[in-house]
Amino acid sequence: MRSFGVRFMVLALVLGAGIPASASIVPVGTISSQADGALFDYTITLRNSSTSTDVIGTFWYAWVPGKDFLPTNPIAGDFVTPTGWHLTVTHFPNVATNGYALQWVADSPATALTQGNSLTFGFTSADTPTQIAGNSPFFPDTPVNTSFVYHGAPFSDAGVQFDLSAVPEPSSICLFGLGGLGLAVAYRRRRQVRSEAVAS
Repeated sequence: MRSFGVRFMVLALVLGAGIPASASIVPVGTISSQADGALFDYTITLRNSSTSTDVIGTFWYAWVPGKDFLPTNPIAGDFVTPTGWHLTVTHFPNVATNGYALQWVADSPATALTQGNSLTFGFTSADTPTQIAGNSPFFPDTPVNTSFVYHGAPFSDAGVQFDLSAVPEPSSICLFGLGGLGLAVAYRRRRQVRSEAVAS
């Protein structure tokens, strides 16, 4: 009897070793902006972390089930879509209490975003970087940059919700750098004056 029990346990362990753990996706995304006249060009870099155990087949920006977060409809025709993917702008028509979202889907598993790699997406909008970095006017408790990914087609699994991180505009970085340089010069000048005073 004991021998049968030991054999059963060994068999269960062997069979269990062949069952893969449940797949998980660890998405990491950034969004940056560039002024384009009265509009703004937005670039999204989506990375599928090397710690993920599955590919990304759907990237749904500014969206969670039932809610679209972009304040206005992006400019038609001004999109960046990776090769082997297609885009759909989602919006509940004639619903004033809902915004817009961008759904990018891989055409096949072969073009899905694999672990450790990244893809670039983009759109042009009248929405300002401040609006994009803030909460949705339609859902004030939720950031516009809230997004979802699925391993395959939309709703093919439970999905993973995450937020994109905003990258400062180049002009903001320059201003920050100039400000830091100014502080450094002022600090050095102050030390020089103090040294001269002590010497005299």
